[in-house]
Amino acid sequence: MAVNLSKTKIDVGRDFKTGDISGVAAIGSNNTQTIYKNCTFEYPDGATIQGKLWLYAEGVRPNTDPDKIFGRKEELEKIDSFLQNKSALAITGFRGTGKSTLASMFIDQLEQREKYAGIYWRKVDETVDISDIVGSFFTVIGKPIQELGRYSDGDLLDLFLRELNIAPYFLVLDNFEILLDPQTNKPMKPGFSELIERVKNGAGRSRIVFTSWECPASNRGIRPKCYTISGLDDSSALRLLRESGLTEPEDELKKAIILSGGHPLALILLVQLIDDDEDLSNILDDNILWMGDKGEVAVNILDKVYEERLNENEKKLLQYVSLYRSPVPIQAIVTVANDSGLDKVTCKELALQLKRKSLLEKTGENYWEKSLISIYAYNKLDDIAKHHKSARDYFISLPLPEERTSKEDIQPLIEAYYHACRAKEYNIAAYIIFFTKIDSYLDLWGNYRTLVELYTELLPKNHFKDKPLIDIEIHSFILFNLGNIYIYLGEIKKAIEYIQAALTIYKEIYDRDGESGALGKLGNAYSFLDDNEKAINCYQEAIKISQEIDDRQNEGVWVGELGKVYNHIGKVEKAIQHFQEALDISREVEDKLNEGCFLGNLGNIYLHQEVEKAIEYYHNAIQISQENEDKHNEGIWMGNLGLAHSYLNETEKAIEYYQKAIKISQKIGNKPGEGVLLGNLGLAYISSDKVETGIKYCQKALTISQETGDRSNESIVFSSLGNAYILLDDIEKAIDFYQNALIISQEINYRFQEVTIYLRLGRAFTYLENFEMASENFKIAMAIGREIKDPMMIGFCEKELKSLCF
Repeated sequence: MAVNLSKTKIDVGRDFKTGDISGVAAIGSNNTQTIYKNCTFEYPDGATIQGKLWLYAEGVRPNTDPDKIFGRKEELEKIDSFLQNKSALAITGFRGTGKSTLASMFIDQLEQREKYAGIYWRKVDETVDISDIVGSFFTVIGKPIQELGRYSDGDLLDLFLRELNIAPYFLVLDNFEILLDPQTNKPMKPGFSELIERVKNGAGRSRIVFTSWECPASNRGIRPKCYTISGLDDSSALRLLRESGLTEPEDELKKAIILSGGHPLALILLVQLIDDDEDLSNILDDNILWMGDKGEVAVNILDKVYEERLNENEKKLLQYVSLYRSPVPIQAIVTVANDSGLDKVTCKELALQLKRKSLLEKTGENYWEKSLISIYAYNKLDDIAKHHKSARDYFISLPLPEERTSKEDIQPLIEAYYHACRAKEYNIAAYIIFFTKIDSYLDLWGNYRTLVELYTELLPKNHFKDKPLIDIEIHSFILFNLGNIYIYLGEIKKAIEYIQAALTIYKEIYDRDGESGALGKLGNAYSFLDDNEKAINCYQEAIKISQEIDDRQNEGVWVGELGKVYNHIGKVEKAIQHFQEALDISREVEDKLNEGCFLGNLGNIYLHQEVEKAIEYYHNAIQISQENEDKHNEGIWMGNLGLAHSYLNETEKAIEYYQKAIKISQKIGNKPGEGVLLGNLGLAYISSDKVETGIKYCQKALTISQETGDRSNESIVFSSLGNAYILLDDIEKAIDFYQNALIISQEINYRFQEVTIYLRLGRAFTYLENFEMASENFKIAMAIGREIKDPMMIGFCEKELKSLCF
């Protein structure tokens, strides 16, 4: 395949397609760059483009111009040696020692070897969470994950590590210290601790490098292999000084190298101090300049350069750039500098002067500072709040893509929010979140961890006891939203804590609508924990308030949720009554989405009574879901339709619907739903005598259910595995699986499942000719069947008991 050397620039979008992209540089927003060299792309129609390598960089990847970078040969060799038998390596050292540059130099070597299928570089900042790393990686390799937030951190890392085993990739997480607690060097964000442990234990054919001031540790204190770099070797440092224009005697230069420890940034800055009025010998005699460790020496030299070699406007420009968390164009600097009378032309000239003095970096049209310089300059800012307000205004002014499909598309809004918080304009920050719909976008895309971070910025140190930073109404709304997010994340106890705090405030300020919503969400949380009594009480209170304030739509929602609980605990008549009432309300208020949900829930009840009627309800629910593009519920009702056909022994139809539903769940990232459907598919194969295939699907389902905490499905899958081993004539193993299923169903009061398991245990003991145990289990099953009014189950049990009478 011919290599295109024209380096054509194309936009990298969600659905970008191209023909021959060999050698093409694909450049998107936010300093993201992907260079493809003869790589393979798979298209929807199955066609592929073959090749060898891609390189992705987000954030700044340091320039490795050999005319400006000196030495490091020994360090590169050591890194190469470490990575021969280590999956993960942390390159550590003082700020400014060149950790990132060294990692970038190593990548240059890898590109020439073509050892890896792809190279991923990510400069970490405060906004990055584990889903950003995993999500962008899978997007680059052409396997984008839909609705990342639907996955737990563990699930994302499973996918990530699996891919790292499939093909050899090289990954660099640069600037990793920004995610670490400075006291413990442990990650402050979820997922990264587990990442450290898992890549240390093995990343298959892939390798991952962290660059950090200190070696990162997991929450359990586990660390990757650490390699601490110091300054340049004497010959390389000497060359750097000579190439920078110093002609002083070699013994003086070597003394400077020794005093600085060869710290490359310290040496580069040292050059700025030497002029007609100041020679090197005088500088070497300045004992204060050389005090402290090697990192402190670099700061000392920077301080002297700043105070003695920069004019006031240069100092201001350096401060203004330090406000920004990522590289920015000149207009961003001008916006902050506006009150100083610095126009665009002047700012460009000043930026060029600072770049010549090695105090400012430029990548494309964007300017940025090395972390040591940025931290120093930021601490020099006067009236910090005022300047953050200007930076906020800059980001608010930026246009956004018309079609917004990922967090990167709204990053300017997130940055505007960040600067509003830094200016302590918390009410304005809240306005930015809600008015620009940041919260809606992130919720839609499943960026729940990012939402948690944003909301937390608006809360006081003690979220529940300290005085709110914002208006009490917004404060309570944020507490409520955090609780709702924690339900999605499966952190139910935390969810209850936040929703309960919001409920308390709603009662204090007499916000009846908020009170009803909080009670309903508490019901959801308790229902998830199978605390059915508390869930029922919460839903009943929510319904009562909704009726008092004439909120028919939410009244219908909570009536329907109450129906789910009654169905779960086997009170079928009550469940039907509530679902029918909820259905009537949804039609009255023209709430189509919930109408589909209530139809589907009625189908769930009739599944155990009149299967044909259940199928009719499911078809109606699917139609409404499709009309409203509600893929989540479409997948649920499609799967339940498969279950209905399996009840009618129409196995082929059941498998067809299960497979359709599984595709939907995988597409939208509904991991718990996928687990349920895989279990049903496994049972269908078991029922059609394809037992080994069925066991394989059931084991997958069991893994997902245990990871997501879905105890109901865990019980169901254990029961299905019991069925499989009955067919394999391993009755004792089948009984073990049934008993595991029974324990779980009893713990969560899942009566429908409990009665089914007793029936299957009865049959298993019959196969062992233990008729006494068989009879006991059938009688228990029949008693529960009568309690929950399941005529099908009662009939099965009567038939089995009669067969034992001989």
